Amino acid sequence: MLIKVLFWINISLFILHEMDAVKTREWKMMIFMNRLSDDSGHIIFTALHFPLFILIFFLMKYYFEYLVPVVAALFILHQILHIIFRKHTENRMNNTFSRVIILMMFLNSCVTLLLYFDFLKNHIFYFL
Repeated sequence: MLIKVLFWINISLFILHEMDAVKTREWKMMIFMNRLSDDSGHIIFTALHFPLFILIFFLMKYYFEYLVPVVAALFILHQILHIIFRKHTENRMNNTFSRVIILMMFLNSCVTLLLYFDFLKNHIFYFL
């Protein structure tokens, strides 16, 4: 149950981060999208989240146990990418609010993975 709660927290933080990313024009740091005008970038960046969230919600319903570690690993990678691009000229996510959201996703993902693999070790590999 705790892993589910942590996952829901992570998805909520991700949605919050993506709302912040629209405000701060995060697409300006992305290859190919960085060439778009602000209006086109905003529309395309925002619209691409529709199929992304549909996919996440579908996977949550039918493949939850596989989605948890994948999302956690991606959010850890996400933190690393934000560190790498922290000095990018178009990075507008260097404010405290944005950093806290990204950091919380990272920390929550680390805890989730630790608990997830401990759960596997104690409940699945126990029988092997």
